[in-house]
Amino acid sequence: MNIREWTLPVYTILMQISVGAHFLLWVIRARAGSRFSPVEMDKVIRNPVLVIWFTALVAMIGSHFHLSRPFHSIFALMNFKSSWLSREIVFSILFFLTTLVVWYLSRYHSNRPKLIAGVGWLGIFWGLLLVYCMARIYLIPTQTAWNSVTVIISFYVTTLLLGCATIMCLLILDMMFSEIQHMDASLQVQFVKHSFGGLTGVMLLAAAASLAVVFVQIALLGQGDITARTSLRLLIELYLPLLLIRLLLLVIASLYLAFSVSQLYRNKSTPQSLMMPVYLSSMMIFVAEIVGRFLFYATHIRTGLF
Repeated sequence: MNIREWTLPVYTILMQISVGAHFLLWVIRARAGSRFSPVEMDKVIRNPVLVIWFTALVAMIGSHFHLSRPFHSIFALMNFKSSWLSREIVFSILFFLTTLVVWYLSRYHSNRPKLIAGVGWLGIFWGLLLVYCMARIYLIPTQTAWNSVTVIISFYVTTLLLGCATIMCLLILDMMFSEIQHMDASLQVQFVKHSFGGLTGVMLLAAAASLAVVFVQIALLGQGDITARTSLRLLIELYLPLLLIRLLLLVIASLYLAFSVSQLYRNKSTPQSLMMPVYLSSMMIFVAEIVGRFLFYATHIRTGLF
């Protein structure tokens, strides 16, 4: 894959990070409603939402480098009724704009929690549609390795996994930044303690689901036609080291994070001590998913002319 081809997987990964992080942040916000006031919650989510919005912005800008004529991308919106690519672009824009509105409301109108919550859930709706369209583009009969519902499942699982890693990093980063600036970080500390147990559970489930999808895809390729079996040989022969690296990184990252967070709830560590485990685990998750996306593109075999 050359640089131009890499812009497409980078776009999909960054958008999945944004959608997954926004979804999990809003789930945390909903669950924390009985423990934290709306003003307190908006204070904690404000910076993560800004990062989520900026990540979506970078993804959308970067996606243009995949095009031979970037300034003509606006014309892709004209085929919404018939093109999954057009739908992906439209929902990307809607998600991007909605997250911007969420940040603006949490920053300047924090006294309207119901409106903020509603707009946030609307953004999640656009984001989930975006991920579906993103995956649906690859369900093409001439691309045997891609033409399976497992592709849609894997895109949602990756969104959840990347989102979980990202939101844990953002919450830790926000807490540490407040302490470095000698600000009161007690609210962020409480938020970390309140949310990290659930987030760790989500990461474990998402990692297990990701592993399961890989083995299901391998089984389906083995039962497919000659192009599917060719893709399988590429995966388990030429790219076997990369496949093993991806699987091992997922397992090590999720177990390492689970052990570190369990120490927090056993009162054997502090939220501040989670910075290194969270960053290392998240980095391993990101690398694993980048490798997985490379394998996704590198092992497909086209049949026919299109």
